[in-house]
Amino acid sequence: MNTVLDEFLDTEVTDATYEDLFNFVSSRHLCRGTFECLSHVVMKVSSNQLIIYKSFVGAENTKAQDAVLVARDYLMMKINSKAYKMKFDKIKSVLDD
Repeated sequence: MNTVLDEFLDTEVTDATYEDLFNFVSSRHLCRGTFECLSHVVMKVSSNQLIIYKSFVGAENTKAQDAVLVARDYLMMKINSKAYKMKFDKIKSVLDD
């Protein structure tokens, strides 16, 4: 798997952020926007595609940085997989819309 995605899942999927992050990713009504986590940004470029990249202080001078383009359904499954491993109390269904 992609290192950016692995690092994102390890650092950003926590019990405190799970519900807001999952709602942002799963929403079909939200077509564009950003979700700022502790050290990553999730940018929604359409209702079904997202870009994840690490946020840097002073990034305006950065020419290129690692990022990953990921499908909505795939990211929802990866987030839930991490939530199951960490034994979160309330895990949302990927099939619910």
